[in-house]
Formats: sequence, C-alpha cells, structure tokens
Amino acid sequence: MKEEIMKYIEDNFPNLSGDVHLRFELGEPYKNGTDERIEQVVNRVTTLFDEVFQSDDYIYIFIKDWNETEDIMFGNTTPEYLYGLFMKQQIEEETLFELNEDIDEITGGIIEIKHEYKAKFVSSQIKSISYEKILRGIGNYEQGREPSIGQAVYFISTEKNIVFHMYDDRGCIISSNEVEPLVPLYHRYNDWLVDSWRDDFDAIFKKI
Repeated sequence: MKEEIMKYIEDNFPNLSGDVHLRFELGEPYKNGTDERIEQVVNRVTTLFDEVFQSDDYIYIFIKDWNETEDIMFGNTTPEYLYGLFMKQQIEEETLFELNEDIDEITGGIIEIKHEYKAKFVSSQIKSISYEKILRGIGNYEQGREPSIGQAVYFISTEKNIVFHMYDDRGCIISSNEVEPLVPLYHRYNDWLVDSWRDDFDAIFKKI
C-alpha cells in the first residue's frame, strides 16, 4: 500500500501540492484560545471535508511525523492520540527525508539540509475514519488544547485527484491537478477564502 501511494504522490502531487488549489480561512476573526475560534474552525473544516469526500469514498492518509517528543511552543502532549484513532486500520511506515536549503556561513553558498521524518500510511473508507476527531485535534494543537495532533496529515483521493490538508487552526488547503473539481468549493464557500490569495483564485475560478 505504501509503495502505491508514494508512487501516486510522486507522479501527481510532488511536495504534496497540486497544480491548482484553494486555501480557506478557518479561525479568523476570533482570538486565539477562545471557544468561538475552535468551534468555527471545526465547523468550517468538517463542512469542507464533507463537501470533498463522501462516506463510501476510499482514500489514503499520509502522515508526516517528526518524532519530536517536545515542542518548545506548544508541547507535544498527546503524540499518540492520532494513531489511537486508527485502531481498525493497518498503519505502514517508511523513513523519508525533507530537503531544505540554507546559507553556508563560511562560503556563502547554498547548502542542502536533510530532515528525517517518519511517513505513516493508512488506507480506508471515509466512514471508517474518525476524521472529525482528527480535524479537531489538528485545530487544538496550536491553541494549547487536548487532545491535539501535531503531525502533518494529508487526506488523498486517487479517484478524485484531490489532496485535503488542514495545516492548523488558521486554515486548510485543498489541492487538485484540475480546475473543475474545485469550482463548486470556490463558489459555495467563497466567503471563507483567504483574502491575501483571493485575486489569484478569482483569476482561475471566477469565470467558470
């Protein structure tokens, strides 16, 4: 299973991003730490998720886990919570690397830095996944609430060619390699689009 989804990602969504995407605001205008912010975050992201996926859809879940036992800002207080939600599914694992660039202080040249992480792979029908708890856990993380999920989680449909990624309580990105699958989301949830990206989205979707 992991070989199949890794090949699909490599061929279709390098760096887990597509040719086109929509970025939705989840938490604003509510202040960090408030109940109102968390409830709006959860309501919006689950609404978007239910628009993209149906209960019978078969998807892959790709998880990036940096194996950090402590987080300086927030504290990785419930690192195993995410995996406890997959008690009915098999989890496969692979060690991968993320490449970043930095400046060599001595030569001034560009150096490549490898960061190791554990990639976890799950496949399942939507109806067998506690996705509401996963999405709430991601929203909780930077709000200092429990249970929280600090891992990066990507929901991938190979049939629909869509990647759904909630990065934290601020927002989520829905990517595709085609414009058409995202058009209904653009029109139906236009008020939720991140304003700083609105001109780019309008240029692609407004006339469709």
